[in-house]
Amino acid sequence: MNTHRFGALIRNAKRFYSSSSAIARPEKFFFADDGEAGSSVFRHALKFQRPATITWNRQLLNSGSFIGTVEFPLKIVNTRNTGRFGVHTKLSVNSSPDDSNHTVRILLLMWDEMAEMSLQHLKPTDFIYVSGPLGCYTKAHEDGNLRTYYKVTVEELNYVARDGQGPTSQKVEESQLGAGRADLEGYENRNYLWQVFFTNPYEWWDLRKRKVNPRQPDFKHKDTGEALWLSPNDPPWIKRQLQLLDTKMAEQGQGDFGLRSRVSMWVYDE
Repeated sequence: MNTHRFGALIRNAKRFYSSSSAIARPEKFFFADDGEAGSSVFRHALKFQRPATITWNRQLLNSGSFIGTVEFPLKIVNTRNTGRFGVHTKLSVNSSPDDSNHTVRILLLMWDEMAEMSLQHLKPTDFIYVSGPLGCYTKAHEDGNLRTYYKVTVEELNYVARDGQGPTSQKVEESQLGAGRADLEGYENRNYLWQVFFTNPYEWWDLRKRKVNPRQPDFKHKDTGEALWLSPNDPPWIKRQLQLLDTKMAEQGQGDFGLRSRVSMWVYDE
């Protein structure tokens, strides 16, 4: 009886040990698989997590970059409200590299140093890359309806080499470069001449009220014969200085700058 019971205990113990081992082994593999699965889930969560939220401010601008062809020679922007030097043209952009029949025309605006550089180098048919803040404006069409057009204030400009060709900038003709430089130099020289005028206006004849021909200058230097014409596109500082000068002459009862000769004092905007 005791022997029978002892044998039964051994058999039960073996079954219990086998069952425990069978249960323990899956637990080991389960935890290993769970670690790998957890890592995969974490990577998936990082990949598809919600984008971060940033605070809006006026410096956040829509921007764009385009490759296309310059349509027409650069024109100087009317800057009477800004006092800045600017130029503009339009860029013809193909809707796809293989489709030249459908194009989008984008207004390009360049200011200050970018405008000076562009005026010297860019010409029609140049193939270029531009990027910068993207904006839009409305303009009445021939049918009287307003249409929306897009513009880019150029901050980056590069020539694009076409297939099998060198950079377009290497093929710019000297005569066209010379014309661009001449326009820029004329603009700079005219501003410099106005500075000379305001430094000593008494050395200039005031011909504004004596003009019998609109082609005659408004001011003419007594010694050198250099001439200045007033223009609606003059920077605001020219108009402001001239108004101050006219007021001063009226207070002194002088109708002609040439009655006296002295250095005038400029007034600068803060």
